[in-house]
Amino acid sequence: MRLGLPGIGAVPGMTPLRRLRSAIAERWLDRRVPRESARIRLHRRRLFILPTPLGYTFAATLALLLLGALNYGASLGFAVTFLLAGSGALAMIHTYRNLEGLELTFSPPPAAFAGERPRLPVRLRADAPQRWGIALEGGDGRAPVTAPAPEAPADAEFRFPPRPRGRFRPPRLRVCTEWPFGLLRVWSWVWPDVGGIVYPACLDHGLPPPERPASTGIDRPSAGAEEDFAGLRAYQPGDSPRRISWTAFARTDDLLVKAFESAPAGDYRFDWDDTAPLQPEERLEQLCFWVVRAERAGLRYGLALPDQRIDPGTGPAHRARCLEALALLGIGEDATA
Repeated sequence: MRLGLPGIGAVPGMTPLRRLRSAIAERWLDRRVPRESARIRLHRRRLFILPTPLGYTFAATLALLLLGALNYGASLGFAVTFLLAGSGALAMIHTYRNLEGLELTFSPPPAAFAGERPRLPVRLRADAPQRWGIALEGGDGRAPVTAPAPEAPADAEFRFPPRPRGRFRPPRLRVCTEWPFGLLRVWSWVWPDVGGIVYPACLDHGLPPPERPASTGIDRPSAGAEEDFAGLRAYQPGDSPRRISWTAFARTDDLLVKAFESAPAGDYRFDWDDTAPLQPEERLEQLCFWVVRAERAGLRYGLALPDQRIDPGTGPAHRARCLEALALLGIGEDATA
């Protein structure tokens, strides 16, 4: 399920009066609903309730029925009015209790690329009785949630508009319900203290990747290369006599040859300077493309940026480290999107 919710911040085209009211509401909510843990339980002190447009129409209808009954002294009119008013009062209790005690557990947002919509997974768990008609509102609209029950928690996710690269921390979100009759709306603001990261867009700007250094293999390192002793192996015709281990021959009567290996070779190194013809953001996108493609191909690769160098490696953790370095280049650890 994909969900989302509009925040209450300023919207383009708002009048100065509405912008002022929005700013006042934001400051009030900052004090009332600060950032909190990833597990949030909704209690009565954090629930808000107001009639819906249908609820206001229902109240006006009750007022007209009551006036008519008083004017004509109709007992049936009084009975219908009080019956409907009692149903409305009962609906208020059930609507309120539909959110009270609901527990939301937020997971860290999975990493996304710039241009994609970040996601925020959430699990809703409720004690008895089962809850109905709950909706989540976030950065991209409103959607219902499968009714959570004590033995069957409901999983959903908020979806947000695309964000630029950098750290991403979700804005204040809202959980609401109008069950059972839609006469009243109960909601609660939540602001989980979780965060993720948005990588640069993975785009190829047409630059050829850097050439991969040729591997020199074992036993015959190229001239000038650093050599490390790798052990002994059996003599093969054509091996240099200078590499024969006479000490081992004297001890075992076997003709063994010293094997050496050169420093690791054959690894890609994606350098910031290799993308010089591009603009800064395009350079990050090109480096991101090379990293993703090398990882998919199972190649070893490293990264050289103006502020850090990452040694060659491979695997999901190495890929995430390289992409995170690209995402935070020039932004810093504390920046949020």
